[in-house]
Amino acid sequence: MDYFIDYGCSFIQTQGPENAVRFLVESRMEILDMKKKSIVFYQAASCKSENTFAKKNLFMEDNYNFIPVFEETNKIIIFRSYVPWREKYVSIDDKNSNTFRVWGKPEFLLKKLEEVTLLENNKMIINATHKGFILIGRTEILDGKTGLKVIIEYPVKTMNTNIEKQAYQVDTGPVLYPLLEERKISIAYIAFNAEGFCDFVIEQPTRIKDNVVVPHFSGIIKNVRCKNLLYAIKP
Repeated sequence: MDYFIDYGCSFIQTQGPENAVRFLVESRMEILDMKKKSIVFYQAASCKSENTFAKKNLFMEDNYNFIPVFEETNKIIIFRSYVPWREKYVSIDDKNSNTFRVWGKPEFLLKKLEEVTLLENNKMIINATHKGFILIGRTEILDGKTGLKVIIEYPVKTMNTNIEKQAYQVDTGPVLYPLLEERKISIAYIAFNAEGFCDFVIEQPTRIKDNVVVPHFSGIIKNVRCKNLLYAIKP
């Protein structure tokens, strides 16, 4: 990633003809192989299932959360979180699918940030937080089994700080998370308070009572070795 995204002003705009949708971009993930070939995914903001352009009853009765992820090679991965959990949680659509017929080809309207500041220590992180600067995180993971490098970038929506202890803790999401050995991606929240590790909690089928299973962020992945970097953008 050779530039940072302005996450408040970056969108994916489809062309229709049936529905030209504009999605806000909420996280970006790049996966690089040992030959430095890469593929980039853009996670859009969550919305709800709807009867688009109807005269009434705009939300579907059997409603679900809806998160689309756009791949640069013109694939769309859609996460549909029904209650109760259903096996059609993930669908992958290419340019010949019904989704592309309805939405049309996506255009990536990404606003690049011209100036960012690396926050090199806890004091700088806490000061930037309390001054109201916009914070962007980058988490770099090198997977020893596959040899793949992953860079996840996201706006920091929630930041915990303790001035007396000079401590911070990021808790933000949803962001993209790679299941590299399974060659899949997932939706997760990320937490960290140091440069060298982070925890994720991914959305998965979760049993809450007897045979009732719902989608929930319950799949905790602990102590992921990585490099966390935080950057500030002045208002």
